[in-house]
Amino acid sequence: MEPLLRGEEISEIMGSESLGAPWEDVLERAASWDGPAFFFPIRHHSPACTFHLKKVFEAYRPDCVLIEGPENAAPLLLVLSSPDAKAPMALYYFYKDTRGLLGKDKADYKCYYPFLDTSPELFALREARERGIPARFVDLAYGEILLGTAKDRGIRKGEKPGYNDDYLLSRSRFVSLLCDRTGLRSFDEFWEKYFEIQGLFMDTDAFIRQMLFYCALSRSHTPEEELLEDGCILRERRMAMRISEAAGEYRRILVVTGGFHTSGLLSLLKPDLTYTGQKLTLHGLTDAEQGAYPLAYSMEAADALNGYASGMPSPGFYERVWKGLTETGEAAGAYESAVLHQLTAAGREARRKKEGISSYDVICAFSMAKGLAALRGKREPGLYELQDAALSSFVKGEVSLSTDRPLRILRAINTGTAAGALPKDAPRPPILSDFEEQCRRFGFKLLGAEQMVTLELFTKKKHLAASRFLYQMEFLDTRFGTRKKGADLLGNTDRSRIREIWSVRFAGSVLAALADVSMSGGTVREAAKAVLLRRALDARSARESCRLMVNGFLMGFLGETAALTEAARQSLGADGDFFSLTGGFASLQMLYELRTLYGVEEAGSLSELLKICFQKLLALLPSMGSVEQEKETDCMKCFLSLYQAAGRPGFLQLRQPLGGALSRMLEQDPEQINPVLEGAALGILYGMEHGLEERIHRIAAGYLTGTAKKRGKSARFLRGLFYTARDLIFTGERFFVLIDTLLARADAEEFMALLPELRMAFGYFTPLETDRLAAKAAKLHGVSKKELLYGRPVSPLEYDYGEYLDAFAERAMAGNMRLIL
Repeated sequence: MEPLLRGEEISEIMGSESLGAPWEDVLERAASWDGPAFFFPIRHHSPACTFHLKKVFEAYRPDCVLIEGPENAAPLLLVLSSPDAKAPMALYYFYKDTRGLLGKDKADYKCYYPFLDTSPELFALREARERGIPARFVDLAYGEILLGTAKDRGIRKGEKPGYNDDYLLSRSRFVSLLCDRTGLRSFDEFWEKYFEIQGLFMDTDAFIRQMLFYCALSRSHTPEEELLEDGCILRERRMAMRISEAAGEYRRILVVTGGFHTSGLLSLLKPDLTYTGQKLTLHGLTDAEQGAYPLAYSMEAADALNGYASGMPSPGFYERVWKGLTETGEAAGAYESAVLHQLTAAGREARRKKEGISSYDVICAFSMAKGLAALRGKREPGLYELQDAALSSFVKGEVSLSTDRPLRILRAINTGTAAGALPKDAPRPPILSDFEEQCRRFGFKLLGAEQMVTLELFTKKKHLAASRFLYQMEFLDTRFGTRKKGADLLGNTDRSRIREIWSVRFAGSVLAALADVSMSGGTVREAAKAVLLRRALDARSARESCRLMVNGFLMGFLGETAALTEAARQSLGADGDFFSLTGGFASLQMLYELRTLYGVEEAGSLSELLKICFQKLLALLPSMGSVEQEKETDCMKCFLSLYQAAGRPGFLQLRQPLGGALSRMLEQDPEQINPVLEGAALGILYGMEHGLEERIHRIAAGYLTGTAKKRGKSARFLRGLFYTARDLIFTGERFFVLIDTLLARADAEEFMALLPELRMAFGYFTPLETDRLAAKAAKLHGVSKKELLYGRPVSPLEYDYGEYLDAFAERAMAGNMRLIL
């Protein structure tokens, strides 16, 4: 690495550019063993950085440690460094933009600052506590960082950004050139080779100088405008000010920050640590607007943040490397033993899952990893040799979903499964305490094992309350519980089920998910209600808004949240899409029918919303007669739902308008109207009016005995008619005669074209009704029901001939003989 950066080859990578004399002077000041401050540059979660930081503590013996981290977490540093705390942990920062400083939507913001055993920052906190010296975070508070960062940049980028994001260090033009020059595939592979592996074998002075030079070069190729937009320069000014202030209190200060910031900090400080930058004006954010909590974290969550370049990837692998370093205190063998451990563990787990990975395969993979390391000029194999060797030795044939399971097993092992723990007296969001209290109340065990829970919703009030709690947790996307069986009201299916069966499983990710919504309420119920109302206000369709009403119903909020009703009312009033309104009406109707069963006494709002939706649908219904075929089922369901609703007390005044809307739809050109919807509409009108049988019979005759084009639509007409009025077929013989005439006249080709829709049409009948239809059909043709059930017996000769044909076909398909036609 040093020859690459310092030698003549640097011109091939960087052209004529260099850091220049002023930067060289700054770098010389950084790692001054006798100076007032020692600036130690790091990459987050780097074992090599932590390995050398330990040596710096021993040699420099600081009086104070200043660490890059939002300063409003100062009260929590002793929690993180406590002997009772176990990594992985994280600091959860939140900011509530109640003053609208970031936008009119006054949104809530959050981020995580994870700490692993490999994290230099956590090591610095623990070492400071062990030595009895103060440790401080010196970065801007989280809210101030947000306010100093442009939209969609830096810490304001992504749904769950990590505070310690290394992307400026890893995505500059300089990095791209280095990867091209060294023939490595990514920044992470480049970093591992030259810093993590080779860096362990360097003395601390050389390692720090290499880090400083690399980071300064990377920074020098990042545009100033980008540094300003990402809040980088603003943060460095704050950190430099804090370093200058500490210089007045302490003689020897150890400064631990991301390597990208080190040269920026030094440029703002004189050799005596006097601050030379601009004065900062802060926004005076209150504790109500921003705060921080410690969380027990997981390796999976820490690795997920690496999508934002927040530290080293595959934390489980580097955790294994760190264990080797701490156990022996020597660099030699740490990576090689880690690779062997991971391969052995993956092979063992693969065999447990019936994958064909033998001990010999593991030996071959390990040998290949070492060979690849030698070819690539590495002292020892690392993560990328491990992955490449496993790909070659563990996968038999091409990589596919059926062959890559051993690789997925290895990936999970490299990610790690460790879960952290906090001291008992650690502060925590109130919602976490409420969650644990609710689990105690309902008997849910906070263990990693799966727990199956059966809830009798309508006979035990406690079980209904437990169901609502689980739905609240599901709505908050905590993945704590999964409903396995029971009524699916969101899908409007299985409504007759009276029990629910849930699978409940606790994990650290549940607490992290609850922390995400802790700004919305101090209890699970409050948070779920607040999130529900926020989504309801953002809903853009009647379907979405009414679906949220179903969520509120399941969570137990429907009778107490006027704002939810108002949001639905506005969505219904603004939506002009027939099918969105249809979906909304189906949800509202279901809730109206189930309100008493689920103990929701207040139904006035549901009645009002149903009437609003009903009127909107009536206004659109006459224009739906020629709707395309793929949407006709939704239309039929809507017709039937409107008819059923208009038959209930309180809605009877809507029957006449419904009949009028359907009649206007039927006035369309007979050649343009959809036959399925024509039949469905006539069936509804038949149920609402007397004396309509003759009209329906006349229209049906036009389809069933008319021209070939009309007959081609006849089965679809019957399908719509039977969907809403299948009892018509039992009122006399005329329908049977018409259908029999259709089938008698149809040739084979026409019959096969009609058959699919005929199956659907007669599929609406119950088994008992189908039996009655069969009897009527038999009678029409002079055949008794008994004769239909029992045919003539098969003769022995016919049976033998059938067996011969079966054997003949089997031999032909097996290729033992040629079938000659």
